[in-house]
Amino acid sequence: MMEKLKKLLLYAGAEPEDFARCQMDVQIANRRRLTAFLGTACAFFVALTLGSCMVPLLYDHIPVFAAALIVSLGLLAVEQMLPQKLGLFLNWEIYAFEAMVYALGIYLGTVQTPDQRATAFFAFLLCVPMLFMMRPILHIANVLLFDGIFLVCVTRFKDWRVIPMDVCNALVFGAISCIVSTFVMSMMYGNFITSSKLTTVAESDLNTRLHNRNAYENRLRDYPLRCSNSLTCVYIDVNGLHELNNTYGHEEGDKMLRTVACILREIFGEEDSYRIGGDEFVAFALDSTDTELNENMEQFVRQVEEAGYSVAVGTASHSAGGIDIDALVKKAEQRMYLDKSRHYEQLRRGTEE
Repeated sequence: MMEKLKKLLLYAGAEPEDFARCQMDVQIANRRRLTAFLGTACAFFVALTLGSCMVPLLYDHIPVFAAALIVSLGLLAVEQMLPQKLGLFLNWEIYAFEAMVYALGIYLGTVQTPDQRATAFFAFLLCVPMLFMMRPILHIANVLLFDGIFLVCVTRFKDWRVIPMDVCNALVFGAISCIVSTFVMSMMYGNFITSSKLTTVAESDLNTRLHNRNAYENRLRDYPLRCSNSLTCVYIDVNGLHELNNTYGHEEGDKMLRTVACILREIFGEEDSYRIGGDEFVAFALDSTDTELNENMEQFVRQVEEAGYSVAVGTASHSAGGIDIDALVKKAEQRMYLDKSRHYEQLRRGTEE
């Protein structure tokens, strides 16, 4: 029972491996949502601020709406300036946005209307946990934190005649929010995990277990956005595959490809390595120094040769900003062909001698 509860709260009911596998897609979806919600919030608070200026009864709300507008604009500006940042940075942006919304609801429901029952905060309490995909335990922690702050503000600012009802509503809606958000997160993560598994099947090369050309084409345009300092394309062609197939059979050729793929995965990582053709592979190195890249290339070529095979390699790098990804790949491919020509020229000379 405790294991099931732990899995539900930490992994939305999914297996830890499946949960981890879909995190990149989840973070990309959360970033898109954050951009959309921040843009909507900016437009909404601009309208509220201008509208409050025209209605005398709402004059007291102008500073609150203006502050919310400034926070929303600031978060949107940061998000637009650093579009490639995911992970912890994105999570903190989400927390800041949610905190701003909760704080607005608490202020409007307590300080601004001390003699009336709170409504906006309870609406936010139910809606905000549905905006972004997070571990259920994090949503529950946020709900409990801001529900507690609301209860403190109720006892501090509210009229004694409405305190019992607001306290009761805070407890009820807080519990409902925790339960419903956990259920919704479980469904949302389930959909993402199913989609991720289907994508893995569609974008995996059965022989080498690397990403295939479908994955390469789908992800290629994202690489200029993912790097902070530089992006390097490594283009690889396996020498002698056709000769090996014709001499020893396709089983030996498949073994060669699996060996090269295994070394490529080990050095450049599974996420950024692809088999894009019969004997062609591509890998991307993000934000690697020249020293790191040279060491990785030397290690890759050396390990392939130690396994008894040979590869032609071409690389091309570009600093972050204004990267033409097609031109980068093309340059790496051209350099690979030069290396391949040198390889066969050396073989020819060796044969003649």
